[in-house]
Amino acid sequence: MKILHMVRRKGDALPLQMADIQRKAGDDVKVVFLQDGVLACTGDKNSACCAEDADARGVSCGNKVDYKGIVDMIFDADSVINW
Repeated sequence: MKILHMVRRKGDALPLQMADIQRKAGDDVKVVFLQDGVLACTGDKNSACCAEDADARGVSCGNKVDYKGIVDMIFDADSVINW
């Protein structure tokens, strides 16, 4: 199953823990960081951050994605979890 976690706050460990559990269970899990969540971007291959939010906060993130890219990620996922 393809699962997308959308993380909007920094300092919330639960979304990343849940994503890790789901990956270990064999799911295809991606995490996109939005709003203040970009401050906690992990920068691994399975995560991305909203380019506009990262730029607004002066954060450099390895994998930036624009709003169209986020919409594409949402429609590609079987399940979307918004944190």
